[in-house]
Amino acid sequence: MAMNRLRSTNLIRRAHLRRHRLIIVLIVLASALRVLAMVAYRPAFEFAGDSYAYLQLARYLTPDTVRPAGYPVVLRALSVTGELWVVPAVQHALGLLLGLALYALLTRRGVAPMIAALAAAPVLLDAYQVNIEHFVMAETLFDALLVAGLVALLWGREPPLWACGLAGGALALAALVRTVGVVLGVLALAYLVARRVGWSRSVAFAGTLAAPLLGYAFWFHSVHGSYALSGGDAYWLYGRVAPIADCARLDLTPATRQLCSPHPPRERPGPNYYVWNHNSPRFTIDIPDAAKKAALTDFAHQVIEHQPADYTRMVAGDVAHYFAPGRWVGQRDWPVGTWRFPAEPVPAYWNINAPLATFDGERVARDMSSTPAAVLRAYQRHGYIPGPALGAMAALGVAAVFLNPARRSSGADHDERRRIRADCALLVTAGTALLVVPSATVCFDYRYMLPTLVLFPPAAALGWQQITRARAARRDRAGGEPRKRGGVQLATGTSDS
Repeated sequence: MAMNRLRSTNLIRRAHLRRHRLIIVLIVLASALRVLAMVAYRPAFEFAGDSYAYLQLARYLTPDTVRPAGYPVVLRALSVTGELWVVPAVQHALGLLLGLALYALLTRRGVAPMIAALAAAPVLLDAYQVNIEHFVMAETLFDALLVAGLVALLWGREPPLWACGLAGGALALAALVRTVGVVLGVLALAYLVARRVGWSRSVAFAGTLAAPLLGYAFWFHSVHGSYALSGGDAYWLYGRVAPIADCARLDLTPATRQLCSPHPPRERPGPNYYVWNHNSPRFTIDIPDAAKKAALTDFAHQVIEHQPADYTRMVAGDVAHYFAPGRWVGQRDWPVGTWRFPAEPVPAYWNINAPLATFDGERVARDMSSTPAAVLRAYQRHGYIPGPALGAMAALGVAAVFLNPARRSSGADHDERRRIRADCALLVTAGTALLVVPSATVCFDYRYMLPTLVLFPPAAALGWQQITRARAARRDRAGGEPRKRGGVQLATGTSDS
């Protein structure tokens, strides 16, 4: 009896291993890439400016006018170790968990393990994702909170009250890491309303979403005198529109006209020059600091109002750029070399070659092991998700949204297909928002594309499931016979989830 039980247990284990063998292989490969990064570049990567600011904010824990305090709080917690390498180590672990969370969600939803593993592969194996995890930067934490919120919402057939509260809290914290998370919170609330999950669930989500944001806004007000999550919107938007501004078409005051560039649009630099360079009109304008923010805001809004075609063309061009083949940048885009595994030396304008800052503000030299670094650089030449592939994934999700549930399908299957439509709409819309908002307010930077690796692939997997089920249902109706699966007849449209 004991031998039979042991044999049965071994057979079950082998069956599970066979069923999940692809995700196991992907996790092993993804782990190897991240170990190589830890060995090749010690103790971490830092982006001069952002990383220094995050580490400084972690010491003082005060709301910043440019960057919200969510990521500095986590850095403060990690600083108890006194070791900077802990930051990329934790973020690499989060990167692996992102892939596992997506795989668990999709298999829970009835997606075939092979398809679910392929949907998890982009975040696990994309070299630019591995690279950003090695930076003292907020992107990995933002992705983790985003996925936590989405998994809570999409896991069950109808999210329970506690899951809605958890999702709202996770997306609120994501917004305190990157303020674009506010947009995602609004989209998730619209998703719950559209699904008609009940007012109590929607209120629970909205409450846990709003409470941390309101609390932070009051904290920000106590320091800076205004209710906001950050105070840099005027600077960013000015930098975004300054390269295309035609001041002859704007109704500007003499003081605000100082923000105009003396150069024709073709000769102007990119947005980051106008935000950060001390020769920018933002710094040379001769008006009191108290009036400067209002002047920048007025200038930016006038450009958008009086040059809507130019502004729309610029934003649409940057969004389309993310779906283009290869990795290339234009004159006004942020250099893609910043997000590639470096060989020394690198150009100073990439902002990654300055001495590293530690938790206590001291400087420490970086150390590079040439062989693993060369392996990573070679892998990164081709080891990323091409833009057209990302676009195809988004298109699959969109196709599922517009694929109407079969009228003759069973009630359970009809509801499941409607649910998949709503899920795909949320995932694709959220991913699109994460591309449109930076393109409209900041600049083109491949860094802003990386969160779509946890949104478009699961949308594609659910979309594929929707399409294949619809085809199977049509074949069954045409044949007039119920489907057979595993030797057991099933009524057309029975849900797999």
